Amino acid sequence: MPANIYKNKAGEAVPGVTTVIGRNLGWGKDALMHWANKMGLEGKNHRDVSGAAADTGTITHKMVELEIQGIKFEWPKLGQDMGANAKQIKQAENAFEGFVDWKQAFKFELLQSEHLLISERYQYGGQLDIAAIQGKRAIIDIKTSNNIYPAHVIQIAAYKNLWDENFPGQPIETCYILRLSKDKDEGFSYHNYRDVSNAFRAFVILRELHDLEKKL
Repeated sequence: MPANIYKNKAGEAVPGVTTVIGRNLGWGKDALMHWANKMGLEGKNHRDVSGAAADTGTITHKMVELEIQGIKFEWPKLGQDMGANAKQIKQAENAFEGFVDWKQAFKFELLQSEHLLISERYQYGGQLDIAAIQGKRAIIDIKTSNNIYPAHVIQIAAYKNLWDENFPGQPIETCYILRLSKDKDEGFSYHNYRDVSNAFRAFVILRELHDLEKKL
């Protein structure tokens, strides 16, 4: 799936949240190198494996988006049309089942889904998975990764700022990360972050580094 193109009010391109974090956050790089080495020892190309995981996440996000919007889709045809292989289709199906279980357990009033926003103050853009009311106004970010990492918390803090900047009269009161497992036996896990101020401070630093790199 092509990356979103974000532009500010002046029509100038600005980086997306995941680009800022991915290019400038070095945390966890040792673990990533260890994983890539492990894949090599097993005779696998780490780029192929990571790409497959990303594709599974993309398909899952699409299924969730259609479900939230009440749009019916044919499965596995949707996955096939998106170029997924049999393994990716099965993993996405498992993750989607986790979302259905979560949706039944946690009722919410939808505010926005897959909403693109721009921060004029910090000059970046992002696409929010879900903004909803679950007792409080909340941002809900969906992940299909094996774990929750600090980068994910920084990401949702950046999304919170996007919403708060664009809807100052309706600030986000809490944040969630919904992890949907690709393993049928695991289902979902739901993580609440009431205070993401430090995570947003980290994002602001990463945003500054993103521009500083071009000046070196």
